[in-house]
Amino acid sequence: MKKMAQKSAIILLSGGLDSTVCLWWAKNQQYKRVDCITFEYGSKEESVLVQTTKKLGSLAKVNNHEFIHLEFLADFSRRIDSSLAQGSKKELPRLTPDDLDDLSSGLESARSVWIPGRNLLFLSIASAYSEIIGNDVDIITGFNLEEGTTFPDNTQEFIDDFTRTASRGILNAKVSVISPVAGMRKNEIVELGVKLNVPFEFSSSCYNPKGFDQKNKPIHCGICESCLRRKRGFKESSIRDPTVYDE
Repeated sequence: MKKMAQKSAIILLSGGLDSTVCLWWAKNQQYKRVDCITFEYGSKEESVLVQTTKKLGSLAKVNNHEFIHLEFLADFSRRIDSSLAQGSKKELPRLTPDDLDDLSSGLESARSVWIPGRNLLFLSIASAYSEIIGNDVDIITGFNLEEGTTFPDNTQEFIDDFTRTASRGILNAKVSVISPVAGMRKNEIVELGVKLNVPFEFSSSCYNPKGFDQKNKPIHCGICESCLRRKRGFKESSIRDPTVYDE
């Protein structure tokens, strides 16, 4: 703990299951400060993104929360017609629960929702922000085993490669990229979140959320791949799912 007390943390907070658990994990590590960065880039998720992440950041009592709008990335996403981009003519992938572990289906889904260079850009911007904080900084992501199977920028190899690159591009800080959930499946992430008292009901995993209920909890579509993985995570962990689904 003494070592962590000498370091700062930057959480890449999307408001999803994984990054939310990582935020509470960081708070539990007794970093000397915990900041969040949330990116807006024209995705369908943004209908609940800002309100969700503001709520989570407030509950976690973070030191500072930056909201960064990347209009160029929204434009790039529209130009490749990512199904995750607002206004896309493509429908979001429709998978069944049985498809979640099928590599072919997963790769096809990943290509459909791909945002050009997203994690590469996010980590680069977080590295630049680390120079404002200075000294030793952990950039904390929610990269995990399930997404890493089909998204090459969600793997431990990507984390290690970027950390080496950042060491040559940052002058006023020493950056390490880490993911506390890198080797975990969703059920294990849920189990960790329960131990950390994560308010799951205020997080949002959905690709196409339906707004908020009367208690300001995000409403999930319940049918996109991300919702299916979230549902399975709670089911396999035998933990009650507090998520609000539009079903």
